[in-house]
Amino acid sequence: MAIRRELILILVLLIVIAVLVKAMELFQVNVVEADAGKFVVEDLTSKYPGADIAVMTFTPKYNDRGDKYFEVKARVTVNPLSPCPELSHIFYNYPVQNFIPQPPEVITRNCVVCTEGICTIAFPEEAIIASHTLTGTGAVQSYLNAHSDAVPAVTEASDSWSVRWDSPTANSFYVVDIHRNGTILGISSNPKG
Repeated sequence: MAIRRELILILVLLIVIAVLVKAMELFQVNVVEADAGKFVVEDLTSKYPGADIAVMTFTPKYNDRGDKYFEVKARVTVNPLSPCPELSHIFYNYPVQNFIPQPPEVITRNCVVCTEGICTIAFPEEAIIASHTLTGTGAVQSYLNAHSDAVPAVTEASDSWSVRWDSPTANSFYVVDIHRNGTILGISSNPKG
C-alpha cells in the first residue's frame, strides 16, 4: 500500500512538472512575441518618424535547424491624413536574420490605385486615394485643391468604404462611397451645420 501511494505521488509530481514546463514555454513565447513587437515598432519609428505604425501579425516559423522564430508583419503609413498616404507592409524575422527586415511590400505609392488589372480596394489608404483619383471624383479633387487642410475619415463596411473629406475652412464636406472593386457608389457634397 505504501508503494502504491509513492507511485501515485510520483505520478502527480510528474504531471505537475509537465504542466509547469508547458506553462513556462507558453510564457517564454509570449515574452518573445512582446519583445519582437516592441523592437519592430521601435525600429520602424526610427526609420519612419511621424508615420502611423502597427504590428499586424506574429507567425511562428522554424528554420532549417528546427529553431523557432517569428515572422512579424507590420503596417507603416506615411502621411496618413493626406490625400496620398503611402502604405507599406514590412516583414521582420525575429530573432532570425539579426533583426534585419525583408524588403517592404508597397501597397500605395505616388497617389495611384487601380491602374491596371483587377481593382481591389482592400485598405483605408487605398480608399482615401481612390476617393479623389478614380473617374468621376473630379469635384472631390477640386475641393481638396481649394482646401489643402481637408482631412479624410474612413469608414469600412462589408463590401465598401466611405471616405469623408472635411476642411475646417470650408462650408461643406464631401462623402465618397467606394465599392471594394473600385467602383464609385456615390459622391455627396453636404453643407455643415
